[in-house]
Amino acid sequence: MKYTAEYIEAVEEKYTSAFTVFGIYFGNGDPENGGQHWNFTRALGDDDDGVCTVKEIQQVTIYGAISEFRLSRNMLFCKFVAEAYNETGERELHIDFEIDDEKWNKLADTAKKIFTGETYFKLLM
Repeated sequence: MKYTAEYIEAVEEKYTSAFTVFGIYFGNGDPENGGQHWNFTRALGDDDDGVCTVKEIQQVTIYGAISEFRLSRNMLFCKFVAEAYNETGERELHIDFEIDDEKWNKLADTAKKIFTGETYFKLLM
């Protein structure tokens, strides 16, 4: 799957003093009408179930299942483990985007938190 994201966000949602969810979001068009929206989130701490990948609108929710993830200033590449293909319908994602320096810095910082300890994660500066 390859597309260009028009919507790119990095979010930290603090639900309690001990529970924060970190997320990076990439979307294009209306997901109910052929658009693509993929999200990568994680709650670090006691409730950490690992990296959660979601294809909107609630078509796929899967934990782990990533074998390679590269994020650069204008591109995301994600390769799923072979067993995840049945759930995701994709072997890999190529998402292009254009963002300013401020959004890039926030995206990179948030991605570092989401992929903490994951050896498959590469941040290309």
